[in-house]
Amino acid sequence: MSWSLSRARVTARQSAVLVVSLVAAMVVAACGIVMDRPAPPTRNFHFMAGYKPQANLPFVGAYVAQQKGYFAAQGLDVQISHATGQGEHLKLLLQGSVDVTTGDADSVLARRADDLPVVSVALIGQRGQRAFAVQDSSEIRTPKDFEGKSVGFKVYQTPDYLAMLALTGTDRARIQEVPVGFDPRLLAAGKVDVYPVFESNEPETLRRLGVPTRLFRPSDFGVPTLGLTYLTRQELVDKDASALERFVKATLRGIQDARENPEAATDIVMQFAPEENRDHQLAMLKVELDMADGPTARQYGIGWSTAERWQAFHDSLLAHGGLSRSVDVNTVFTNRILSAVYKNGQLAWP
Repeated sequence: MSWSLSRARVTARQSAVLVVSLVAAMVVAACGIVMDRPAPPTRNFHFMAGYKPQANLPFVGAYVAQQKGYFAAQGLDVQISHATGQGEHLKLLLQGSVDVTTGDADSVLARRADDLPVVSVALIGQRGQRAFAVQDSSEIRTPKDFEGKSVGFKVYQTPDYLAMLALTGTDRARIQEVPVGFDPRLLAAGKVDVYPVFESNEPETLRRLGVPTRLFRPSDFGVPTLGLTYLTRQELVDKDASALERFVKATLRGIQDARENPEAATDIVMQFAPEENRDHQLAMLKVELDMADGPTARQYGIGWSTAERWQAFHDSLLAHGGLSRSVDVNTVFTNRILSAVYKNGQLAWP
């Protein structure tokens, strides 16, 4: 009987020691004292915005991610730089000096038509940037009313403009098309009846000049349009998808913050663009956030796109002189990166 009691005491003592050891091991692991798998080294990463510092939403996502430590949380040391608008960002991307840059969706298709291996990894703008402005007091109510009026163009007549005329049955031969460059004051001065604008920027400039406007968006008349995108090299998608996933996750977190608090995001924009007018940047950001919205983004998350939308956009560009040749749209974009950062339409953070 004493032997059985002694054995029971030993067994109980061994069990207690085992439990204490297991608990201690769990505490040590939770505190990070023992690290069986060391953290990977920080990845240097170069993001070049496609234009000067301002509140373009893909830029804002990077600004906020940098200032709030989201890049650091993803193991990235990100250099943010800006292009002059002369196309050097795409050249540096293809040379390997830049990891991710920004560009219009039509420029991604055009580069693929030139056999250059660029690919969109997140389509931020769910509709195109261009619209056509008239003074709010104008008698022009539809594109059909452009007939008999003067309509400006910045450099050339864009495919979305030509598609809008075609879909609304507007007779282009009856329009006086006028080169206007990049000076919206021409509309304010009545030099033209219709002025081509970048929607997030120039209508606000005209408002500050005391000229309220109404806009004709090609997408409102059935023209397929897509906007700004994060783009990279196909090689990086194939060989370093992890770095792209971490970059996209951090910038989408930044965009999420901008959507929740545009005022705070604008404060961060001003750290990168101190010479800009804050009210103008805030107004620009709000329009950019609206352009990032849409059925696809609401269902799957900001940045998502579909082959069907890219194909419709491609076909419209091709029909109206926006592409030199047809391309396979499945080579132009990928949702592979987004699939890794979204769970059921929600950003998986961290």
